[in-house]
Amino acid sequence: MIGVGVADGASQWSIEKFGFAQAVALRKHVPAALKRAVERAMDAREASEMTSDHAFGSVRWLVQYEELHQRLRDMPDVTDLRPPGAQFRITICAGHFLLPWHYATKSDVEIVRVRPGRTFSRFARYLLAMYGPEPQYQQDMLPLMPVSEQEARDRSELRDAVERLPVEPKVLLIGYACNSDAGLLRVSWGEAALRHNDELEWQYVEELPLPGDASQGRRGFAA
Repeated sequence: MIGVGVADGASQWSIEKFGFAQAVALRKHVPAALKRAVERAMDAREASEMTSDHAFGSVRWLVQYEELHQRLRDMPDVTDLRPPGAQFRITICAGHFLLPWHYATKSDVEIVRVRPGRTFSRFARYLLAMYGPEPQYQQDMLPLMPVSEQEARDRSELRDAVERLPVEPKVLLIGYACNSDAGLLRVSWGEAALRHNDELEWQYVEELPLPGDASQGRRGFAA
């Protein structure tokens, strides 16, 4: 089903999540925050004088959380959570974890066709598995390997931290494509369940406009 944008670009889905004013503001500020995070990562790569993208990737991963926090922290109904042992804060807006995910390095890659793989951090998997939607369909699978003591401890500590929040948030994925040469290429957000076979089952997803491009960001679909 195609999502319908209103005059200011906010979809009915986002308005139901955040309210009209907040949805319109997030539609602008989320891509701007990611653009700045990618620019900082590009600067780090240049400063490192490395031919690889090691500096770009490591800086981008950390500052994606930082820039979202800095950009959104003064908006209404926004708070944050520092996961136990983490160097970053994850932004919470209107009862939703805003979970960034760098899913591609090219602009022609559709987010709904990407498996999490190595681009999805262990923290992101924990968060989505515990606080994301339940998948509607699960394939038959082999028994899971038991989690290690460290993994069990990490999950327990994260759960304890979330339980101290006034309301248990849901997870909203913010996927983006970028590379160290062209910068930010594409931004989408939506809701997806993490299946046991390491696939995402999208329940809704829509594109957001890149900074300075008000004509984009009105396509979406719901499962």
